[in-house]
Amino acid sequence: MIRNRLVLAAITMASALTGLSAQQAPPTIRSGVEVVRVPVSVSVGNRPLLGLKASDFTLQDNGVAQEFTVAAADSLDVDVTLVVDTSASVKGKALEQFNADVQRIAESLQPNDRLRLITFAGDATDVSGLQTGGVPFPLERITAGGATSLYNALAAALMAFPQSDRPQLVFGFSDGMDNMSFLDAPDLASLAGYSQAVLYLTLVLDPRRIESLYAPPRQNGRFVPFNGGPNRPLLNDIANRTGGAVFQREAGTSLSALFEQALDEFRSSYLLTFTPKGVKAEGRHTLTVRLKDSVRDSQKYTPRLRWRIGYEGK
Repeated sequence: MIRNRLVLAAITMASALTGLSAQQAPPTIRSGVEVVRVPVSVSVGNRPLLGLKASDFTLQDNGVAQEFTVAAADSLDVDVTLVVDTSASVKGKALEQFNADVQRIAESLQPNDRLRLITFAGDATDVSGLQTGGVPFPLERITAGGATSLYNALAAALMAFPQSDRPQLVFGFSDGMDNMSFLDAPDLASLAGYSQAVLYLTLVLDPRRIESLYAPPRQNGRFVPFNGGPNRPLLNDIANRTGGAVFQREAGTSLSALFEQALDEFRSSYLLTFTPKGVKAEGRHTLTVRLKDSVRDSQKYTPRLRWRIGYEGK
């Protein structure tokens, strides 16, 4: 019941995104699971382990071995959604730099890739709809100011758009301080299981602000504004559930450079695709991905895997 409420809340927010293209179909919940796509990142030391095949992995769904195919993400066209904080802390020269970085990101994509920009303060705005790589964005529509609803915006981005055969990357950029959302970090963690997108989140931390724990999102059964953050442990958990990661911005590092780091890691990953067999469709499914011993033993250092850890059957 709680999961259904959270999903419906996220879909309501996604449908209400300001500027959502009228040509795009509204988000839906499938009645059953037909195909599951599992992004998997494999690295040895600080480098991706490339050239792996289906025979190099094992995949279990709730403990039951599955047959699957493997594709290298760099061989596939991707959909990218930028979710960027344009609250009151982003104005003047900061906004000018933000616009320049977004344009660089658009130009860095391949022509068959697609890019969407969602900005958020108190509300989330779909600035452009999906556009092909290299196409200039309508940056004149971007304004800064207002409160911050990070968790609402990330939930809308993860749930907003129909499932696709393309790998989907959601890249969020914020100081992580939320004072507006009616969803909190545990809510967003629950929702992450419904999305096939991989979430990378970059936190720009202000050392003058003290990190605090999140406040309860409800009082006496009523929604109240979320205050506090950034809740880094739970944000890490949310990203890890999708197969992604949380970065912390270092002084002088641009948004476009951080995005390139996330995109490089994303493109060097693998996409495992399977149709569940031998498991009940309903409920929570835990996914376990492993490298076979022959692959692990062939490496000087122990490979590290990160993958989408589960999904919700409906």
